[in-house]
Amino acid sequence: MKKKVFRVLITALAVSASFLIGATVYLLSPFPTPDSILERNPSITRGNPSLKEQHPSSYHVPREASFEVQGHNQCSAFSTAYFLRSLGKEVKGAEVYRDFNFKIPFSGYVLPKGIMTYLEQEGLQPSIFQGTIDTLKERLRLGYPVIVLVGNGLLWQHYMTILGYDDEKGELYFFDSKKETDENGSMPGNRTLQEDYFLSLWDNGLPWFHHMYIKAAS
Repeated sequence: MKKKVFRVLITALAVSASFLIGATVYLLSPFPTPDSILERNPSITRGNPSLKEQHPSSYHVPREASFEVQGHNQCSAFSTAYFLRSLGKEVKGAEVYRDFNFKIPFSGYVLPKGIMTYLEQEGLQPSIFQGTIDTLKERLRLGYPVIVLVGNGLLWQHYMTILGYDDEKGELYFFDSKKETDENGSMPGNRTLQEDYFLSLWDNGLPWFHHMYIKAAS
């Protein structure tokens, strides 16, 4: 009798563990895939002087959008809304957040899957990548803002939208929905980060999701 009860308990635990693992994988998926944009064009190598005209030392997306200040832990929605406004869509961050799925209970933080599914509902084709500063800039040079995830492990995570860069100054330009004022003036976005500092934040301490970014195309 005891052996039978033990087998039942083991089976129940195994089923529960399988369910939890499956649910976790579902919520976290899709996982970022390595960005091969540079590998698909072998001629692209950083520092190649023949590519100066093709890849300028500074760049910013051709169309900016209006800024908004986010609500608590709503950076995912406000970054997404900014991206959509840059495409000409009239949308507010609060509306996007209201319609988002895959929010973490109590904190309200939105998993990357929430951004991906919302962009799909908007008729776009989002992709989630893990890459380097070079692949990130290459994606940016396609002409669209890119959503990045920065942070410090379980202490905090934050989505921002990168709009441009200047290699000579070592600067990157972002829309950051936590900023209440425009710190950039005539420069793109409302926040500037030194590249080295951004890289330290981008190495965000999350397994599978460090050096992560989301791009989308219509």
